[in-house]
Amino acid sequence: MKHSMYSFIRHSTLLGLWLTALLVMGSTQAMQAPDVVVKDTIDKMVNNIQTNRAVYQKNSSQLYAMVERVLVPTLHLERMSKLILGKESTRAASKQQMAAFVSEFKTYLMRSYATALLEYTGEEKVIYQPLKLEPGADKVVISAALIASDGQEYPINLYMSNRRDTSWRAYNLDVAGINFVSIYRSTFGDIITKKGVDGLIAELREKNAKTPY
Repeated sequence: MKHSMYSFIRHSTLLGLWLTALLVMGSTQAMQAPDVVVKDTIDKMVNNIQTNRAVYQKNSSQLYAMVERVLVPTLHLERMSKLILGKESTRAASKQQMAAFVSEFKTYLMRSYATALLEYTGEEKVIYQPLKLEPGADKVVISAALIASDGQEYPINLYMSNRRDTSWRAYNLDVAGINFVSIYRSTFGDIITKKGVDGLIAELREKNAKTPY
């Protein structure tokens, strides 16, 4: 299972870019259509990486800080955490345990994918499918094809919602049939079964203390 998670994280050189850039939706863009926000944000992230690559390669803390600064405020982190833990573990967990898990998972997520951003070469591209957003809908799936620098094509679905919110935020991602929430739920579920939620939090905290990833 560890191999499966590693494969998911490193599925392509642009996976980190896709996960990060597609989720970045600033409050000033709240009224924009989800697909417009996605396209604009990818352009900004690409420019940022290309401009600061040398700095980020030497100082991973600056890379992590940039990713956390632009991503975390616009991510359905609590919703994602509940989906990953599953209903049973979420209901059994205390508020303190949930807060601790969200915090450690946030750090783990940012650091895991931030490094992948540096693998962007500039030769990759994304081909979008037309957005299907019904009037009044509070959830949408943005579909696209990610073309890697070697020509390999990866179908992608990004799940977004603005339910009880002022902007569109992402809570799940599917890359070439590999589901973000499902892969983490399976891996973390094994740890919870053996060590409980506190054990999972402890493992994430230990991993987060080791940098860079």
